[in-house]
Amino acid sequence: MVYQASLQIRKQEIQKMIAEKREQLMEASTELSIFNHNPDDVAVDLYEREKNVGLMELLEIELEKVNEALEKCAVGEYGICESCGSSIEAERLQSRVDTVLCSKCEQAQKTKLH
Repeated sequence: MVYQASLQIRKQEIQKMIAEKREQLMEASTELSIFNHNPDDVAVDLYEREKNVGLMELLEIELEKVNEALEKCAVGEYGICESCGSSIEAERLQSRVDTVLCSKCEQAQKTKLH
């Protein structure tokens, strides 16, 4: 399936970004513990560290969604709306390979939230 290959590529991209963020966090931790910085530098370093932690958490959530989509591919359930059971539009799957709702159901969900 074409989508399965797209999901695998996205999974690899996310894993690479997570690894890079982890490496940056390790380097930042080493720098903070080794060097004596002035308070302004420490504040900037801590801000960057917290930003990277947040980004890494978002990437891990996205990776989980991609893994769930791959599992659905394996059992033949990929591309089926979790809300109404209809097929998710091909254009939607191409732009967002880990989507679980058709555009109609997502719009209805957004309307309920507002």
